[in-house]
Amino acid sequence: MARTKTLTLALIGLSALGLTQIASANAPTRERTVAAPVPMASPVPMAKSTVAHRYWPVVTSLAQATVAPAHLFDGKVQGAPLRSFDTRRPADPAKPQTRRHVGVDLTAAEGDTVVAMEDGRIVNFYPFLTRAASLGGEKTYAILVQHKDYVALYGEVRANSLTARDLKVGDHIAAGQPIGVVSGTAQLHTETYVSGVTRNIKWPVGSPPPREMRNPTQLLLDTAMTGERVYPKTIKLAAS
Repeated sequence: MARTKTLTLALIGLSALGLTQIASANAPTRERTVAAPVPMASPVPMAKSTVAHRYWPVVTSLAQATVAPAHLFDGKVQGAPLRSFDTRRPADPAKPQTRRHVGVDLTAAEGDTVVAMEDGRIVNFYPFLTRAASLGGEKTYAILVQHKDYVALYGEVRANSLTARDLKVGDHIAAGQPIGVVSGTAQLHTETYVSGVTRNIKWPVGSPPPREMRNPTQLLLDTAMTGERVYPKTIKLAAS
């Protein structure tokens, strides 16, 4: 009964925001896309989920929304390579590259809604990345959610993401429930960790991967293929 109630509340919230839900059951069958292990010498374990029903985390009308940047098992690369897991930062090759990119950046537009991939509980919300002064200096935030099998970081969202939804740290949320708004970076930065983590963890170049870290790539590839996608209600598109 509790699960039914929370899901109903989430869908009511979607309707109030002018969003609409499209079931993945209407989507054409596609072959599963498999991510390559990275780095090859000592791969970071993939995040795993035992939840059968997930949502794509970005509500957008952009055509490339569900193309998760990834190095694939067959040697191909999909999406923008610099937005995939385990690329170097800063992205400018002229600068010393001191850390690895520990997430995957998903296509979005500024102002797009972010929804929870699964049921969970908000465990933290804090300043994450400040944009360059030449771009306005916006301070973006990270939402950390403890899902059933892992912690997900939904990053580069607006500072008012939780208050605009009347949410706070400690709240339980339903799969598909709106939890944030994409900032001026025009992307959703996603990271995954083992259960219990409450802050993002950096991975310096030359150091082994933190043991709490998980690669979100395969989880995102699978969610793009089998999960439900929410669209802005004014946009009429086929299911993912």
